[in-house]
Amino acid sequence: MELRNQLFIDGQWCDSSDGGTFDVINPATGDAITSVQKATKDDIRKAVASARKAFESTWRETDPFERSAVIHKIGDAIAENLDFLAGVETDDVGKPIFESANVDVPGAGATMHYFADIAVDLRGDLIPAPYSEVLNYTIREPIGVVGAIIPWNFPFLIAARKIGSALAAGNTVVIKPATWAPLSTVQFGQLLEQAGLPPGVVNIIPAAGPDVGEVFTEEGSIDEVTFTGSTAIGAQLYENCSHNLKSCTLELGGKSPAVVLPDCDMDETVAGTLFGVYLNQGECCCAATRLIVHGDVYDEFVSKFVAASKAIKIGLPREEDCRMGPLVHPDHLKTVTDYVEWGKKEGAALLCGGNVLTDGELAKGNFMEATVFADVTPAMKIWREEVFGPVVTVTR
Repeated sequence: MELRNQLFIDGQWCDSSDGGTFDVINPATGDAITSVQKATKDDIRKAVASARKAFESTWRETDPFERSAVIHKIGDAIAENLDFLAGVETDDVGKPIFESANVDVPGAGATMHYFADIAVDLRGDLIPAPYSEVLNYTIREPIGVVGAIIPWNFPFLIAARKIGSALAAGNTVVIKPATWAPLSTVQFGQLLEQAGLPPGVVNIIPAAGPDVGEVFTEEGSIDEVTFTGSTAIGAQLYENCSHNLKSCTLELGGKSPAVVLPDCDMDETVAGTLFGVYLNQGECCCAATRLIVHGDVYDEFVSKFVAASKAIKIGLPREEDCRMGPLVHPDHLKTVTDYVEWGKKEGAALLCGGNVLTDGELAKGNFMEATVFADVTPAMKIWREEVFGPVVTVTR
């Protein structure tokens, strides 16, 4: 595979109709990786029309066993190109190569095989009727064209979930990558080509969020919008879809608690919560960012958890021993550090971290320390709001 940076519409790689592009920046170095073609509204509508044509003429009528075989081939193509794809994901998002190569990319391949297996088992029911001359049954049918919007934190894995599930059910897809981290989603086009997916079944259109949101919610040929991202944008999409009674599936933010009980295996619990908090630098909608600890083990847990947080290897994400890389973008780094300042102002005890790293080879990137606040109450902003970074609260 080679790094692609174009739109993928109707099975063809093409440039934006107005020549527009946006730069993709490596969050570890601040250097530009490449520039990606930026789809216009006309390009987005062209992709939607391609998906509608492929749905009506080809994919909805494709035998489930044929659909399954193609989706399996996509999963195989992911496995065959694992090293390349993991490198793209790490350079684009900033996550450690350890995670990209062992979680994200293999997980995407497994997701494709999972949905390939499901494709041959989607069926309706024969329902008992009160009269012998009546045949009462249901048929499961594809919904149509799915407009999918991908986040920047786990773009390749989440793209696989949205593409795999839609294809298994006989739907076609127009997918919009995140502008902060579009590259791995764009590379899906090469995997689809390798697997022999018919043209137009999946279209990939890097574009501005508002342009995509407008077309997806207003265009009659889009039957379902699926979005993973912030709660605020999700609420706006949901409202806009409701005007046309359009199906909308949302995966939004979270503020997940982890409860530490006195009979726990302490070392195992520390290790588990460490993973739950700092995976992908805490840029995770299900990060365990509120640790609620029983008083009997509070002091022991906090001592061990803080020591483990300080010991996390922060470094350039391509290094094999790196366990926490940079945050995805300078603007997001600013948002997270603003939450740290809020925590201090509200009276939480900062036990470790909170600082942006400004020395040595990490100075050009968006790196910050693993951060632990104690004495946090439910009234505090850092308890109530999603930080989406390497910041955790501990409450007795």
